Amino acid sequence: MAIIERVSVKALPIETNNRFAANFNVPTVGQYDYGIAANVDQVVIGSLNPNFVYIIDRVSFSASIPEGVYLESVNTVPTARLRFRNTDYGIYPRPLPGVNYKDNLEWRFFFWTEKKNDALLVTFDGALNQVAATVGVPTIYANLSFVIYEENNLQIATRIKEQTNECAGEFYRYG
Repeated sequence: MAIIERVSVKALPIETNNRFAANFNVPTVGQYDYGIAANVDQVVIGSLNPNFVYIIDRVSFSASIPEGVYLESVNTVPTARLRFRNTDYGIYPRPLPGVNYKDNLEWRFFFWTEKKNDALLVTFDGALNQVAATVGVPTIYANLSFVIYEENNLQIATRIKEQTNECAGEFYRYG
């Protein structure tokens, strides 16, 4: 089923990709642990315009091992948390779980900031056990991608901000 609400034809599409590494036995013995400093606060969008609305339209998630092996090895479900740089304020009330692989999953979510010089950051956490198929694999990479539209038509952005309850999808605002 498609989401009906559309973005304007002048909205700027921003395709992102963040890669997270989990090395075996670092820092947790016997696991591939994503809870390391390199996986904290990676930049998704480096400069958010306070006049615009950003619409996360699609999300994709995968890792460098086959999905069945990934599912077998999950110890602590990997999660992604999105937040603004200028504060610890998350843009979504819950972490996004990496329970299974996703390929262009529709996820209509609006957000905006009223702060200047802000950015969208992601932190990835979780742990995988070593299973038979991962013996000898030194690092498991996780990839998280978004298709985000920057709605730069000020009239449409204002309308979305004022009428978010009538739009398809969820919204979260930081001001």
